[in-house]
Amino acid sequence: MMSITPNDWPIDPEFPEGELWLHFDNEVQRLINSFSYSFKISIVLFSARMEAMLMEQYNPPCDYCNLLQKKLNYRYRCTYANKVECEHCKKHGKMIVYKCYAGLTGAVSPIKIKGQLAGYAMLGRVRTSQKVPDNILQAWINADLNPDELIQAFLSHTYYDTQSLEYMFRLFPMLTSYIEAQEYVRFHQPSIMTQLLYWIDMHISDKISLDDIAEKAMCSRSTVSHTIKKHMGISFKDLCILKKIERFEKLIEANPFLSIKEAAGMVGYDDQLYFSRIYKKVRQTPPLNFLIQSRQNTGDNKDNGKTL
Repeated sequence: MMSITPNDWPIDPEFPEGELWLHFDNEVQRLINSFSYSFKISIVLFSARMEAMLMEQYNPPCDYCNLLQKKLNYRYRCTYANKVECEHCKKHGKMIVYKCYAGLTGAVSPIKIKGQLAGYAMLGRVRTSQKVPDNILQAWINADLNPDELIQAFLSHTYYDTQSLEYMFRLFPMLTSYIEAQEYVRFHQPSIMTQLLYWIDMHISDKISLDDIAEKAMCSRSTVSHTIKKHMGISFKDLCILKKIERFEKLIEANPFLSIKEAAGMVGYDDQLYFSRIYKKVRQTPPLNFLIQSRQNTGDNKDNGKTL
């Protein structure tokens, strides 16, 4: 097998012809890191298709949000809320400010290329009050959990008074406008790494091996592993697991009355128990909780005769 660098990989003939992908200049990472570090707030950049593209690297995950997602199984509510707020942003064509179901305040600003919506910058979320929302606290107590743990996590989250919040929200759209004006974001022909991710997506129901990818790329296993580690920060095996879990969640979101066994089978896991162990290891909560939240979000808590 010949040894070539990733930049020499051939264009995948299966990749959609003419497909353009979003690309952020390296300066964008430095900008959002600086803004995030200065204001102690997280920033995530999404494509117009709601794919997470870039994330600031300084602020740790929110303990309050993690508790809600892990102990009240609210992960689906969080991902769904992100999608809804981005849709509102698209509709209005400008930055919107919102308060999420958990009582935290955030903002979403559009990112445009020559007037065309290319993605979203999500500024999230800060505390603006001293009290956990009553409905959230009640749900926590109903789950027989210690309210002091939740209250402490809520109060430890970054707090902004009205004036500070107003100033930050004035600066945030200036940041996205600067990124646009400097042309730090643009559409481009897909890189080899993008094509590799696309190939994994297209074969998500298969048992994908490193040998498969290496053969497709016409290079060594070590070259593929190094490229994935460099661009994604994780191993090939962990990347495949993450992509399969993400697809599982999208399938459930699209059809909440799929069973875990059915959705897991569609991403290449025939053994439901094994998939559940893998899912819980990655998400810190079993897939059943995500499924239940998805069904509850439809407004109909009945399972329509479907098994979990």
